[in-house]
Amino acid sequence: MSGRTDEALVATLREAYARSTMVGWDFARLGDRLTSDDPWWDFEADCRSAMAQARRILDMGTGGGERLMRLLDQIDADDRQVVATEGWEPNLGVARDTLAARGVQVAWYDAEQGEPMPFPDGHFDLVMSRHEAIDAGEIARVLAPGGRFLTQQVDGRDAEEIHSWFDEPVVYPKVTSRHFATDLAAAGLRVEVTDDWRGTMEFADAEALVTYLALVPWDAPNFTVDAHAERLVSLAANPPIRVTQRRFRVYASQLGLGGEPPAKG
Repeated sequence: MSGRTDEALVATLREAYARSTMVGWDFARLGDRLTSDDPWWDFEADCRSAMAQARRILDMGTGGGERLMRLLDQIDADDRQVVATEGWEPNLGVARDTLAARGVQVAWYDAEQGEPMPFPDGHFDLVMSRHEAIDAGEIARVLAPGGRFLTQQVDGRDAEEIHSWFDEPVVYPKVTSRHFATDLAAAGLRVEVTDDWRGTMEFADAEALVTYLALVPWDAPNFTVDAHAERLVSLAANPPIRVTQRRFRVYASQLGLGGEPPAKG
């Protein structure tokens, strides 16, 4: 492609990027133009199982509340106190509206701000964090004796191709299973599970890629279509566009009363 064709492509990509904004946590607008592998474990099933055994539950970084609503629909939620946090301002109102019908309060909290969570010590039987930053000390503080912490995270080295193509630095190199497990253990928790996984995410075309980058601007905060037009034209010439996904999970528990590990079951 060259000349006018390139200019038309860049104009299309510029328009796609400008009109795409994440509301909640929904990639539905990409449809089958974005496909991705899944880790071999089932984080949602693990959360459902843990929720069924807990009475006071915290979902950190709930996004627009969609995932938590699905989990609540799949368990007996009676006699359970469920609250959530969200640290990205555009999602806060969405989450509150979504979860109000289930009586779930959503508090603003961003672990990267260094402030304590707005909850008392030893309050939760279960804390869940899917792709949300954490403060290990705060997790340990709010967990009750015997309480559990389940997290699945995007490894800081995720989508390394995007960083390379668009000259974006790796902002969170310490977001790895090893660092998480070390920090949680140092906070006094018993680390039970640590796993890593890598797979593939595939974009059907360059328009799907720039739409994705607009929806998750933290992946490439300095990206603009115009600054990287030449690279985008090159990628568009060889679809599909593939990047490497990296995920990990770490599960930990608070010691029970008397300093003993919590009972299994």
